Amino acid sequence: MEFIDDGPDAGLLLESGGQRGESLLRVWNPDTGEVVRTHALDDDLFAEGATLVGGDVWQLTWHAETAFRYDLDTLTPIDEVSYQGEGWGLCQLGTDLVMSDGSSTLTFRNPDTFEAMAVVQVTRDGVPVQNLNELECVPGADGDLVWANVYQTTDLLAIDPGSGQVVHTVDASSLVPDDLVGNSDLVLNGIAYQPDTDRFWLTGKRWPVLYEVELR
Repeated sequence: MEFIDDGPDAGLLLESGGQRGESLLRVWNPDTGEVVRTHALDDDLFAEGATLVGGDVWQLTWHAETAFRYDLDTLTPIDEVSYQGEGWGLCQLGTDLVMSDGSSTLTFRNPDTFEAMAVVQVTRDGVPVQNLNELECVPGADGDLVWANVYQTTDLLAIDPGSGQVVHTVDASSLVPDDLVGNSDLVLNGIAYQPDTDRFWLTGKRWPVLYEVELR
């Protein structure tokens, strides 16, 4: 999930939704819930993370080892590339894409070719953190951060992209809807940063609610 802060879609959210037979890419209004436009993927594909690169969108797939590129204005596919391994989360930080694959590593990729350029292992207190999932890249005056959620937990991690060290951990367990507590499938899985408010939009898989929060 990603907040669009520029152009005609400013103020809207870009969201990639998974599940085979239900995978999609859509742009929608967080204030009203209105879906502005959507693109459905083939039934055999399981969509994962997506991010904006200028006026285009890159979207991962879980097992198909394929990333799709779309025109944001229409969500029309314009390119596809192959990569090795699984696709989980994706965001853009500076001139690089940052990608997770469910392991403890983040892969830095070229935003034009999707070529892998570097890898960093994420650690917390010296221990590798597995199951890195949804990503959100947040530039900052005191240093850029990659925020990630850990699959099947309510932990949000702020990661130093240079060293891979976790510098902050946020417990988001209070956000889980009461009827979903303990459900290992319908978990926290959506992070979007809004630069003008310095706030985050958070949600989960098939959650009926979207939260606007300040992370301190």
